[in-house]
Amino acid sequence: MKISDFLLSKLEFDPFNLQGEVEINDFLLLKLNNPLNESDEKKVKKFFSRLMKMPVKIILLSKKDLSYILENWIDLINGNEEENYLRFLLPDISENELIFRVSNKFALERVKKNRKIIDNILSRSLGYLPDYEFVFDEKIAIDYKNFETNKKGDYELSEEFDNVIVVDESVDNNIESKKQDDYVILGNKFKKVSIPLDKLNDIMYQTSKVVIEGKVFYKEYNDRAIILTMYITDNTDSIIIKAFKNSAERLNNNIKEGEFIKVEGKITYDEYQKEYVIIPENIMKIEAKERIDNFEKKRVELHAHSKFSALDSVLDVEDLVKTAAKWGHKAVAITDHEVVQSIPTFYNIAKKENIKPIYGCEINVVNNRASIIYNFSDEIPFDSNFVVFDFETTGLDPNIEEIIEFGAVKIINGEITDVFHKMVKPQKNVPQKIQEITGITNEMLINAPSIKEVLPEFMSFISDSVLVAHNANFDYRFLRRWVKEIMNIEIKIPYIDTLSMSRALLNLKGGHSLDKVVKVLGLGNFEHHRAHEDAKITAHVFLKLLEKAKGRGIRTLNDLINLEKMIDFKKLRKYHMTVLVKNRTGLKNLYKLISKAHTEYFYRDTTVLLNELLENREGLLIGSGCTKNIIFEEYSRGASIEEINALISLFDYIEIQPLDSIEHPDKDSENGNMDSKKVKEFYKLLYNSAKNYNIPVVMTGNAHYLNKEDKKARDALIIGSATKGQKKKVYNSNKYFRTTKEMLDAAYEIFEDKKIAEEIVIENTNKIADLVEEIKPLEGNLHPPIIEGADDTVRELTWETAKEVYGEPLPEIVKARIERELKSIINHGYAVLYLMAQKIVKKSNDDGYLVGSRGSVGSSLVATMMGITEVNPLPPHYICPECKYSEFITDGSYESGYDLPDKKCPKCGIELKKNGQDIPFETFMGFEGDKIPDIDLNFSGEYQTRAHKFIEELFGEDHVFRAGTISTVAEKTAYGYVRKYAEEYAGGLKNPEIIRLAKIIEGARRTTGQHPGGLMIVPKNMEVFDFTPIQFPANDRKANTKTTHFDYHVIHDDLVKLDALGHDDPTFLKMLSDLTGIEYKNIKMDDKKTMSIFSSSKALGVDLTSDLRTTVGTLGIPEFGTQFVRGMLEETKPKTFAALVRISGLSHGTDVWLNNARDLIVSGKATVDEVIACRDDIMNYLIHKGLDKKHSFFIMEKVRKGKGLAPEDEDEMKKNNVPEWFVNSCKKIKYLFPKAHAAAYVSMAFRIAYFKVHYPLAFYATYFSVKGDEFNTEIILKGKNAIRNRIFDLKSRSLDVKEKNELTVLEIAYEMILRGFGFLPPDIYKADAKNFIIEGNNLRIPFIKVPNLGEKAAISIVKAREEKEFLSIEDLLNRTGINKTTVETFKKMGILKGLPEKNQVNLFEGLM
Repeated sequence: MKISDFLLSKLEFDPFNLQGEVEINDFLLLKLNNPLNESDEKKVKKFFSRLMKMPVKIILLSKKDLSYILENWIDLINGNEEENYLRFLLPDISENELIFRVSNKFALERVKKNRKIIDNILSRSLGYLPDYEFVFDEKIAIDYKNFETNKKGDYELSEEFDNVIVVDESVDNNIESKKQDDYVILGNKFKKVSIPLDKLNDIMYQTSKVVIEGKVFYKEYNDRAIILTMYITDNTDSIIIKAFKNSAERLNNNIKEGEFIKVEGKITYDEYQKEYVIIPENIMKIEAKERIDNFEKKRVELHAHSKFSALDSVLDVEDLVKTAAKWGHKAVAITDHEVVQSIPTFYNIAKKENIKPIYGCEINVVNNRASIIYNFSDEIPFDSNFVVFDFETTGLDPNIEEIIEFGAVKIINGEITDVFHKMVKPQKNVPQKIQEITGITNEMLINAPSIKEVLPEFMSFISDSVLVAHNANFDYRFLRRWVKEIMNIEIKIPYIDTLSMSRALLNLKGGHSLDKVVKVLGLGNFEHHRAHEDAKITAHVFLKLLEKAKGRGIRTLNDLINLEKMIDFKKLRKYHMTVLVKNRTGLKNLYKLISKAHTEYFYRDTTVLLNELLENREGLLIGSGCTKNIIFEEYSRGASIEEINALISLFDYIEIQPLDSIEHPDKDSENGNMDSKKVKEFYKLLYNSAKNYNIPVVMTGNAHYLNKEDKKARDALIIGSATKGQKKKVYNSNKYFRTTKEMLDAAYEIFEDKKIAEEIVIENTNKIADLVEEIKPLEGNLHPPIIEGADDTVRELTWETAKEVYGEPLPEIVKARIERELKSIINHGYAVLYLMAQKIVKKSNDDGYLVGSRGSVGSSLVATMMGITEVNPLPPHYICPECKYSEFITDGSYESGYDLPDKKCPKCGIELKKNGQDIPFETFMGFEGDKIPDIDLNFSGEYQTRAHKFIEELFGEDHVFRAGTISTVAEKTAYGYVRKYAEEYAGGLKNPEIIRLAKIIEGARRTTGQHPGGLMIVPKNMEVFDFTPIQFPANDRKANTKTTHFDYHVIHDDLVKLDALGHDDPTFLKMLSDLTGIEYKNIKMDDKKTMSIFSSSKALGVDLTSDLRTTVGTLGIPEFGTQFVRGMLEETKPKTFAALVRISGLSHGTDVWLNNARDLIVSGKATVDEVIACRDDIMNYLIHKGLDKKHSFFIMEKVRKGKGLAPEDEDEMKKNNVPEWFVNSCKKIKYLFPKAHAAAYVSMAFRIAYFKVHYPLAFYATYFSVKGDEFNTEIILKGKNAIRNRIFDLKSRSLDVKEKNELTVLEIAYEMILRGFGFLPPDIYKADAKNFIIEGNNLRIPFIKVPNLGEKAAISIVKAREEKEFLSIEDLLNRTGINKTTVETFKKMGILKGLPEKNQVNLFEGLM
């Protein structure tokens, strides 16, 4: 039977494509057409042995001739235990006999002693054993590339098949203690080989039935159609498993995301998915197949990048830490590039996993100690002899490249006196690129002298002179190397670098290349990149720069060193270094360095100055970093051993990284990887030099992803995130988190010494880890700002206001509430937070701007009494403004005091005021009163900047920072990245694999920003660096604010965050009060006409049903004007303030109204007054049902954050007869609004609604002035029909944000016209720049609503007309900021009627 037919009968597919036959007797015999190498033969035998549970033998069907050995030698010895020695054998045929030529005596002796190995290879490969002999030949140079083929006969065994389980032993062994039903999820147990998913395309044309296995990384369950779609991956590829009806339900209930399963099923094309999917027949759970670190001693990773490294890493912090802990590593470091934003998260996860976190950062460093003069010891005067020189070379690396042209000029007494110019014939050809740059061809050098002839002449020419060159290190290092090689002399000649001189003395944009310096110094044109021409012009540059240096007070050449501090860091090369934190002092120093790098020294990207790094190194460990470090860069540029040693001495430890991990722009191959031989040499030099200084050398992984297979995801992130015009590329490198054994192998590849490998991989990394203290970066305790006497002031202000409002003695309910609150506030140190907020609110109010509260602060009566919020949290009550008579309604008959019936004071007869929203204090600060109070405030948008400035003045500019935010790659963006990667770089990715890669990318940091109004306050006795670094938002140097480097959420428990947001409502009410003279605080909160528009538009005098399709009158009312909330109003028809508060809560929550409360109301299970609308409802209801108060509070906290209910919560609720609908409602909620926030918003909205009903033109003027950004002047001036047509047009299609805003404005304009009011066009003398003006029953449109007219131009018209009338259109143009396009728009709108084009000249003007 053919082998392929045999496999199809057993497995239903052929994984190998072996050509030959199979026989089965007492053993299985494979007769192959072509031989296998030893490694592959072992794998095949193992595979068939496990499949058939019998011995396996392999023979060849036909014999091969000797030439087969010559053609396939490298393939045949691949995997042999003696492969390293067998590679020294060169097979040959002489007189029809096989001989092996050997160039290495040790290898010759080795193979002679082990002839059996050669016999085995020959007999296995040829089918017989020929005669052969060994011949020692030291002259041969074996080029193995000539032997390598891109195939392995008819059989090619992948790594994936090497790990395949033929008989499902993983299930039998790992789950043998379980019952079959525990791991068979669908169908029956099966024992068949799994196909790697990336091989499915090859297999599915042979059979429709397949077996695959992998991890379920995502699933979707359609509970209506009962369809389960599971996405599974084995990291080679991904595919969809699709199940229906009973199978779908069973699988959904028994398989979770993250579990590993094995599936047998049919592969079929799914029209809905537009993909091949597998319809399962049998599914079993299997053990997770993950790497383990089973080496006895463990290493420590000291260089890893998490997703916080902007758009560069896909390594999740939690995955890294959990994996390191699981492998038994005692510590792990995260060294994100440029940032330390992972630190708080990193600490929390590491603490949980009981592993030491090592904080660090890979920073960009510039050596700002850049030199102008080198090798200067004695004083050297200006009148010294100079030789200005330049070399043309075959390449950039002085260690391996050659000089092809010498050019030099001698300067004596400031004059060029001699010239040296020689071409040199190199030992190798000049690369084409160098020929293009220099114009020097190989033909030009054929008859040139050798460097042995030219170099002594050049050395004679430069004797007794100071050398000068532009970028002098380059040329000097070539000279030094070749003098050593040719003349065996170690030179140390003084030299000057004109590049550094020009950086210090000339302020040029875009670099200081020789041609740019020549141009700015006015030295004319020259033939660049020929040595003699470059030398001549550099001489003139040098003389000019010397004159400038003298003008700066430089008296000797040695004094040029004083210019070095004038070199702008922006002009210097950046290198990478790694910094680890040893202790808390180091952490603070790192924060300072990161802050300066992001602010003071930010240029294109972050920058750390080397001298500042060294000055702040206390508590830090400085590592050399990746191959973009200063040592490797200088080594590549020909630095001497002394120079290398001087650089090594800067560091606390030296890093070496696996050869296959290195990415570097100075590449020697197309895939971007560096020449491994060169890197090995460098690493060995580095190791030996570091040992001389007793500096530990460590092997680090530079990990950017967890597993080797995740490289695709990082590549997709890099390619996908590239913006238009941005060039990004990926390299053929491996930057995954390695086990100890994997790292030891990488070290051995470099040093070929097990002792060194263990030293740098295990011993030294653990020593470094032991130097690091375990540091808690944030205490988790609040550090409030310091205001002297805050406790007493809060106490006094509260009692004073309470007595003013409620009289003395205070009602017991008021007194008890205040005492309870003050005790919690003051005892926990939160008084300063209240006083801080009070001062800011008072300042705004004194400046004429009202402040609204947000969040739960309205739950605090102390906040109310201090004027921080207008929301009164007491139970509904009456209060007499005169005699202070009060009456509290505590029986639950009313939820809001505003809904109480009108009542006169029984004592003095005047009308009682009504207040109280019945909100428990515990919502704000918990039953222990220890929850940090979060005081959020809404300032007028016009006043927000002034409010922030006041806060800075109150606490100090260096103690107030904007709350930083971190933006990460969202789900859709990640998907887009991978799609782009697939299209541009990796065609053929299936959609499930795209989704998998996108999920790995998701959460990677994109950029930073700032909270719209959040301010972080640092106490005066501390520095911000005690908590976080700082930076510009989004690294924008033009920003006038600095933010916390950490996202404000992670430092919220340590620093006070004050939300001082800009909001339209306070601006709205201020403008309405200004227009009408009505004080907003005096508006009756139970005005019946106002209340009616929340259920009908009758009070507006119009029916909006037909044209605007709404029955309510809340268009333009904050919180109630959207189509969604209007729909809620139409369904619920609220008649009370309390009902409006509930609707506000329902509309602001997530999964609170739709698919939750609305369904309960419609089904009759609960009423609008019973459903959960605000977070307070949960706590109050549970306490009412008998649950413990504290437990009720914690349930509320969990539900409001979308965390659902724990089993013990449900048990307790059911025990206390909480209805099932209430429990289920809690489980659906993702976010819940606080009642205090809803009450504050509704209070504002109701007042604005009052003006809409009673002062309509003031309302519309204010609305269009404050919120009418998309006011379509052209359409609106055409009248009602044009507006209606535009509304219908917009509603007929999908809209962008601007169009949605335009639709809202048009609807309100239409409503205004229906109410009998109109619009007037802008008038050159009557219109305001920005605000709508009331004229009779009309609104005059301001200039800013003219299309394409900006605010400055609009203001300029008003200013100009105040000076004098406009004489003409020409005069208007000359005196204002408008342009001709605006003039044409004005003409079309009729604004310029009667105004002539030109100024009219008065003939008699000159005679008068």
